[in-house]
Amino acid sequence: MLLEEHASVGPVEIAARQLSIGAYTYIRGGSELYLVQSIGRFCSISNNVLIGQERDTHPLHWATSHPFASDEAGLPYQGKQGVTIIGHDVWIGRDAMIMDGLTIGTGAIIGARALVTKDVPPYAIVGGSPARIIRYRFAPELIEKLLASQWWTLSPEALKQLPFDDPERFVQEVPRYAQQAAYKTLEVTRKGCRVQ
Repeated sequence: MLLEEHASVGPVEIAARQLSIGAYTYIRGGSELYLVQSIGRFCSISNNVLIGQERDTHPLHWATSHPFASDEAGLPYQGKQGVTIIGHDVWIGRDAMIMDGLTIGTGAIIGARALVTKDVPPYAIVGGSPARIIRYRFAPELIEKLLASQWWTLSPEALKQLPFDDPERFVQEVPRYAQQAAYKTLEVTRKGCRVQ
């Protein structure tokens, strides 16, 4: 696992094979990270969130979906798996579940207790079970400008100068700041930790 500087991970279960978590992202306690490859910068992940839940764990097209067929009868079953990717500046509410193989776009908001079974476009707000798009945070033109700005790549010093409370002015002022972030990365393995 790779953690960028200023990332904060509470007591969570991590079963992901390779996972990177971006700078300033925080993950609250009780969350579970399974088939997830990356979580971008500036994400806000609440308590008890499950990311990368496998959906193809039982053979629906066999005579039984029970593991007896593979465990006891010796018929191996390997379901399809895909990794989930979480963009930058994503807010995920408490008790949300995001299935494997999905892409959650930058700036998206996942409502509390949502069950996400499909990709979520950038800056979409989704909720429900299964989750559906409720609305978008901004007009399409502003979404395009925010994505093009790639503001999450700027240094903390540059970001502190920007008017986050005025998105229109924000996207106009981002090009003035060319100072890119140079975050240190902490690599965490079963053998220990190493700063890069």
